[in-house]
Amino acid sequence: MPTTSWTVRIRWAPWSRVVRLRVAGDRWPRLSEGPFSVALRLVWFLLLTVVLLGCWLELLLVLVLMPVVLVARAAGRGWRLEISARRCCAGVIHVSGLAAARRLRRALREHLGSNSGLDGAEALLAAEKAEFTPVAIDPQRWRLVERRLSPYGRRRWLLWRRKLSFQDAMDSLPSGLGDDPISAIIAIPFLLLFVVLFCGATLELAAQLVLFPFVFLLRMCHALRWPVELVRPNSVEPPDLIRGTVASVHARRELTAAHALRLPVPSLTSAPRETVAVS
Repeated sequence: MPTTSWTVRIRWAPWSRVVRLRVAGDRWPRLSEGPFSVALRLVWFLLLTVVLLGCWLELLLVLVLMPVVLVARAAGRGWRLEISARRCCAGVIHVSGLAAARRLRRALREHLGSNSGLDGAEALLAAEKAEFTPVAIDPQRWRLVERRLSPYGRRRWLLWRRKLSFQDAMDSLPSGLGDDPISAIIAIPFLLLFVVLFCGATLELAAQLVLFPFVFLLRMCHALRWPVELVRPNSVEPPDLIRGTVASVHARRELTAAHALRLPVPSLTSAPRETVAVS
């Protein structure tokens, strides 16, 4: 798996938005210990409510200020491009005009598609008279990236693997929601899809919770085995059926430890030489 996935985008807002849905999404509790994880997710919904409210308030403020910002930039204040590694900002480029910003964005995407950083991109920056400022990625923020990418072991407490999940609902939202006027309009159908998936996940979870006491009793009596499965970012491997609660706990922890990822913190000025994926 490539550890670095560079993205280059033009910042339309007057500042890099602080309150984004990923603040809550990256802290989504893993469903690995059944009722305890469900309790953590209920607490997480309180965080989601606060983040969602803050996200829309900040977005509303950005849209109100957008006309003033566009006039200021047209008058010579310039534009900014943000280069991010897996949604962590790693550098900011200041350029004079919108046309130059678009040309540089296209050129940098091609450059980062074949390189691990900005080494050798000096000519691209000089051609547009751009100023590059590297940004150090917070190691704690990068640990959340590692956690999101790492496969982990899970004991399945509920009777079947759910077809709909709250994570799927979160993933249906575009990552650049409201970064420019067009994306704010395009995001409306995605918000409707989010509501549908969220409601479906709630109903399916309610049905499983009704059956949960009976399933738990059968497993404690060793009449049913515990499914222990490896959860990857986009798939779940077939489970191993483990008899006994203690044995299933040990199996889950060993599975998580065996597949944990340790990724170097990327840098545009000293990036590791490896294959990158540009989105």
